Amino acid sequence: MFDFADYLAAQLLLKPTDFQVAVLDGGLTNVTVRASFTAPISFSKSLPFSSVVLKYAPPYIAADPTQAMSVHRQVIEANALCYLAETPEIQDLFARFPNLKIPHLIHHDSAANPNAFQIFDRDTAPYPTTARELGATLGAFISDFWKITAHPTPDTAALFARTNEQDDPVHFLSSTALKVMSLHGVPDAEILSKRVRTTMQTKDKTEPCLGMVDFWPGSILICPDSTCGLVDWEYFGLSTPGAEIGMLVAHLHLIISQNERNPQICGAVRTFIAGFLESYGASAPLASTDFNQQALVAYGREMVNALEFFATELEESGRKHVLDVGVRSLRSAGVELDVKLDDVGGILWDEMLR
Repeated sequence: MFDFADYLAAQLLLKPTDFQVAVLDGGLTNVTVRASFTAPISFSKSLPFSSVVLKYAPPYIAADPTQAMSVHRQVIEANALCYLAETPEIQDLFARFPNLKIPHLIHHDSAANPNAFQIFDRDTAPYPTTARELGATLGAFISDFWKITAHPTPDTAALFARTNEQDDPVHFLSSTALKVMSLHGVPDAEILSKRVRTTMQTKDKTEPCLGMVDFWPGSILICPDSTCGLVDWEYFGLSTPGAEIGMLVAHLHLIISQNERNPQICGAVRTFIAGFLESYGASAPLASTDFNQQALVAYGREMVNALEFFATELEESGRKHVLDVGVRSLRSAGVELDVKLDDVGGILWDEMLR
């Protein structure tokens, strides 16, 4: 494991008694810690802060050292945070949503590979914390965000280009889907995994925008002061609204599957989904065939791959259900469907789980 304490002490000229380092939960791809300082400090002309989050990108997936992964992902995240901070239209968008925060890049060390991020601001009014209001705010924000970043210029897209196969999640996610489906005897596993791979390719997308690409509940933080934070921008780059929404809703449905005996959690998640989709659909264009396919493939891919990443969190019946739903979604992507985001009673995602 990277020695964060030694790194901070050397970079900031601190004594061991000047700060504490605590490892954060949930690190799948990287090793992440929070460093809290006895007295506020500044670094590289930043404003004083009392704590930072640091990420170390090893040349593999932190949760699975046998799976190689390029450290270029941290370059993309640093570029993403700089781009978000320096783009006037995006800063205007954040000004309209003061309770939605992203990290501020303080320092990127390409030699040691740690990224340091400033803690979220704490000077905003309390945010209404009902699930529907949270979902609605995120849906409205993300709809405007994708409009602002639609059809990025080649120079902008190049900031977030993958340098090799290890950088690109396409190969990893499609091969994992093939592995899972083959293991469970899905007869058309090859066809469906190829559908995952070709649909995820960024070339010639008809509705391109810039997105998190890794858009799931683990990247959405509800802070103690009730602000909402979006973190983990290391896969930021060319995407589509359909792919982003399909992935998010899949992981929200996985939470339901993992908590099927807790109606309170399931109800809150469904309410969040409804609020998100209603709000997004209120100002989004009508769902196109391309949107439908992107959403279905992303949804199906994440449900199938959950058996590789989250199998221990699902009961046996739940695992079968999740696989069946994922495979059905991937197969459905081969036909044209009518997705009405503003019709909560008939939202595709809820229908697929029934």
